[in-house]
Amino acid sequence: MNITKSGRNAKFECLRIISMIMVVFLHALSKSELLVNLTMENMKLPNTWIAWILEVLCVGAVNIFMLISGYFLVESEFKLSRLIELVAQTVFYSIGGFALCYATGIIQTGDLTIYFILDNIFPIHMEMFWFITAYVLVYILQPVLAKGIKAISKRRFQTVLILCLIYECFLKSLVPIRFTSDTKGYSFFWYVIVFMIGAYFRLYGFVFLSKPHRGMIIYCISSAVNLALVVAVQYVVVYKEHLEDLINYSLEYNHILVLAASVGIFAAFATMKDRQNGIGKVICYLSPMALGVYLFHENLSVRYEWQHWLGLRTIADKPPIVFLGRIVLAVLIVYLTGTLVDYIRIWLFKFAKYMIGKAKRNKV
Repeated sequence: MNITKSGRNAKFECLRIISMIMVVFLHALSKSELLVNLTMENMKLPNTWIAWILEVLCVGAVNIFMLISGYFLVESEFKLSRLIELVAQTVFYSIGGFALCYATGIIQTGDLTIYFILDNIFPIHMEMFWFITAYVLVYILQPVLAKGIKAISKRRFQTVLILCLIYECFLKSLVPIRFTSDTKGYSFFWYVIVFMIGAYFRLYGFVFLSKPHRGMIIYCISSAVNLALVVAVQYVVVYKEHLEDLINYSLEYNHILVLAASVGIFAAFATMKDRQNGIGKVICYLSPMALGVYLFHENLSVRYEWQHWLGLRTIADKPPIVFLGRIVLAVLIVYLTGTLVDYIRIWLFKFAKYMIGKAKRNKV
């Protein structure tokens, strides 16, 4: 496995960036109300299919991000400094975003509630960014998870992983009812499982997924089947008035089709050759800011606003090429802006560390 001088692997960092771009696509589509019901009338419209195909192709993004984490963290040492920086980064975006939006009038005094304020002060405990909450908990347990995974045999690890998947993924995917315990993949436990899958791939690999094209085949087949299932279930809901609780359930993070697509594209990148050329160095330089993009555009103060600012809620009737182009442009604007903001945040943190270190040295 080729690693740059920064300790980063270009192919995985490229996948990290791609997964975050996919996340922005998901939020652009869902929060602009572009994912219309698949009625016969709507299915005649090209824009309907563009939106739903993008949704299906991108829905595994969060799983991919955690698979990468499991792959690397199983062989990494726990760093309290990294945990503190992660929490500080989250608070920077929650309080900083709130302060900026309040100062510019995006948030009015009348919009403030006690829960809104608490969300911004305690973003992790209030699950302002639900994925960050899950990620922080997984990272806290990383020493236990990593040591435990490597302490047991491969066969025992397989047994534990399969049992967890049966409980959280397989049954939910195969039985057409909504279980009370089903969190749709928005839970800490689900990402412990995904972490373990990434760790298993690092330690033992998957024989069938030993070639990049095989992973991409799994990704494409899973996505195609998922799209067909979405159409079928929506048909039953719209025209037969059944399965309302299961509408779009195959697009939930802990569904087997979403997991398969995530593992497929992850395996494709994991098994491809890593080229540390100029592009690879640029990717490794930009990838640390990927998480900042998520914190930037999902800030509670703007998560339902930027779609309006970029005009996504008025493009449903545009020609297909314009429709697709406007979505792609909006995603690129959000990603690049978020990257720039996190670049500034990184330098502010470096300056703060320098000043703290200088103050300590002066005391000595």
